[in-house]
Amino acid sequence: MTKNFLSAIILLANLTTAQTTYTNGGLSTGATANAGTAAPAGYTWSELQNNTGNTTEANTSSGFSAMYSSATANYFLADDFVVPAGTQWQISAIDFFAYQTNYAGTTNPFTTVRVNIYSSDPSVAGAVSVFGDDTTNRYASGVDSNMYRIFNSAVPNALNIPGTTRKIWRIKANTVATLNPGTYWLKYQLQNATIASAGFSPTVTIPGSRGLATFNAKQFNAGVSPQVWTTLIDDGTPATAPDFNVDIPFIITFTTSTLGTDEVMQYDNRVQIYPNPVKESFQINNPGKMIISSVDVIDTSGKLIRTLKGAQEYNVSDLPKGNYILKIKSNETTKITKMVKQ
Repeated sequence: MTKNFLSAIILLANLTTAQTTYTNGGLSTGATANAGTAAPAGYTWSELQNNTGNTTEANTSSGFSAMYSSATANYFLADDFVVPAGTQWQISAIDFFAYQTNYAGTTNPFTTVRVNIYSSDPSVAGAVSVFGDDTTNRYASGVDSNMYRIFNSAVPNALNIPGTTRKIWRIKANTVATLNPGTYWLKYQLQNATIASAGFSPTVTIPGSRGLATFNAKQFNAGVSPQVWTTLIDDGTPATAPDFNVDIPFIITFTTSTLGTDEVMQYDNRVQIYPNPVKESFQINNPGKMIISSVDVIDTSGKLIRTLKGAQEYNVSDLPKGNYILKIKSNETTKITKMVKQ
């Protein structure tokens, strides 16, 4: 999926505080499960979803492996992101999310992070790595994200009782890189220092949606010969449910210069506008629960086309077909994302 999401952070000194506003977003589905079960104090659920109004089908995959456990259990995940035209990113760190089923420790179990950034889809011959590799450990830190991953507790039935066996951890990797405008692919792998066994990365989770049509994450199996890439699919439950592609959540922290002003920003692919492409109207997945005051619609030349007042839904039915940038203004931050108008 082509995803542009910049979250402007006013002061570098406030970076850690600003990042915490995203901790329960994108993956979090709230403090109450579909079945009515409350999450433990200070936590929220990250619950597999069903499409709003559909009470017979739900997602079935709680996560996918991006883990090195042995030479034959050796997996990477990859997803894409876009550096917009006219900007240059000086990246300092990338955050990933993972859980270790039944891990009861109080400190993050994932202490190895391998990061490789490509200038094109690494599953296609000719892809070039522009930063990193598949071997260097770039681990910086890991913290409790205050979320538990659970299966859908009500759809298609109430057999999945919410529990706390899948605590989601947030793992930061030092990634000092400079990227010019373009579409890039982020390939990564984690390793558990405590237990050389299964760990999983949860997928981007949007309340009321099994996923967006433009999701396109992939998995690389380096433990087989020949090594293979696979598009990640949530098969759904029951078995007759439609398949949905998935995306993998990550956060890129970077500095860029815009209009002569240096800002520390974040690209957070857990935040989405939907549907995208847009025919008539769109909504903004707003995990931080920010109060949106207005949305500027800007064309690819940088010209302001119109300003929309903050609302639940935004009508752009009369816009010509093409690519646009949305500048989302709120009481907290300014965020920028790409919109394709059909």
